[in-house]
Amino acid sequence: MSEQPQDLERLIHESLEQLGWSADAKGLADRVKRLNIGIPLEDEFSIICGWLGKCQLVHKLDQQQYPKGSGENYQVPDLLASFARTDGSEATVLIEVKYCKNNVMSFKPDYYAKLRAYSNLLNLPLLIAWKRWGIWCLVSINEFQKATKNYNLSFNDAMCNNLLSSLAGDFSYSLSVNAGVHVSAKKEKLVDVVETEEGRNESWHMVIDDVYFTNGNNEKIRNLSSIAQQVFFSWDLTEEETHTETHVTLHNTCKESSGLFAHMALTRILSFHSREDGDIHWRSHLRDDKAISNISEYRKGIEENMRSGIVHHIFGIQPANVPSFMK
Repeated sequence: MSEQPQDLERLIHESLEQLGWSADAKGLADRVKRLNIGIPLEDEFSIICGWLGKCQLVHKLDQQQYPKGSGENYQVPDLLASFARTDGSEATVLIEVKYCKNNVMSFKPDYYAKLRAYSNLLNLPLLIAWKRWGIWCLVSINEFQKATKNYNLSFNDAMCNNLLSSLAGDFSYSLSVNAGVHVSAKKEKLVDVVETEEGRNESWHMVIDDVYFTNGNNEKIRNLSSIAQQVFFSWDLTEEETHTETHVTLHNTCKESSGLFAHMALTRILSFHSREDGDIHWRSHLRDDKAISNISEYRKGIEENMRSGIVHHIFGIQPANVPSFMK
């Protein structure tokens, strides 16, 4: 049995508003399921935009249209967002949020035309936020190309024209090999000894007497800010133990360097701190953003790690085709 949504009442109410209060049970159940998939995706992207630092405002657009016939000509996108530009100006855009596991996202001609018609009506750029493999792309609808019938965009082209860095403040970084966090525990008292075929098992009372970090040169670092420490919660670290007569030390280190987008780090850090199985409940973070606020200014933490040698590269990704509204 699938888990019941935590805000089922809200989903039911919104479904009834969209379908009408006389909706049949099957229609209502189908709409609730669709909203439970779509709304969390919008919430996730909204939080990511706000957390990355350049977004001044993002909110959902009410998609209950009137008059009734307007739906034949216009498709209201999911979000409206305003981003601060480096020159002091603002970029206000419309965003349609999508999840597509295929390599190509395809829009039917009428859906594509209605989205563009709404964008033209408000004279605002229309962007598509696409999630695949846990990676978000934000790309202009102008990047879609007409195939035989539909308008298509490959994930490769979306990544090449991703605006999430230049518009919202996303970036990628690489952790240095050997960078890690180390916890040393002193043996205080031997409690029990069990002899087995595999060897001798000892139980000790222990006290943690040291916690330190290392960079790519295996240099010990002790004065690392709390936001800089979050980088270790975003990475898949390898666990190892070393033993001496007096201490046991747990080493959590990076054994292989690769790139990670900051927006992906947010998901990993939230998952680590919540220690909950399953997907993150993004809607709850919209209602109470304490956990998000605790890891704000993440870029400053990564820059601190760069100076310490824990991070060895920071990349700002620029789109191959810069939309006219960003020039």
